[in-house]
Amino acid sequence: MKYKIGDKVRIKTWKGMEKEYGLNHLGSIQNHYNTCRFTRYMESLLNANCPDRILEIRKINGSESCYYMKNIPCKKDIPCNWSDDMIEEKIIPEPIYSRFDILDIRNK
Repeated sequence: MKYKIGDKVRIKTWKGMEKEYGLNHLGSIQNHYNTCRFTRYMESLLNANCPDRILEIRKINGSESCYYMKNIPCKKDIPCNWSDDMIEEKIIPEPIYSRFDILDIRNK
């Protein structure tokens, strides 16, 4: 597993994953680990709640190689877990500068 709790990541697009991995018999995208599927339901939740496709990892299930994300309102009977294969990149936050850093007027 490449990421840890609290990391913000960008999820790949449906078209990109479909081209890379193909669809299974249910019409979902199956990852290489065969433990997580990217479903059309997950895509609709992502589009409705996070149009920038950036999610924050809330929990890791190491035995299944899956992540659970914050701010995605999944139904209890429909799993919404994400794998390394579904993640495009980790988002590195911009540094926050104080006014002293910007103006460079601190005593040295």
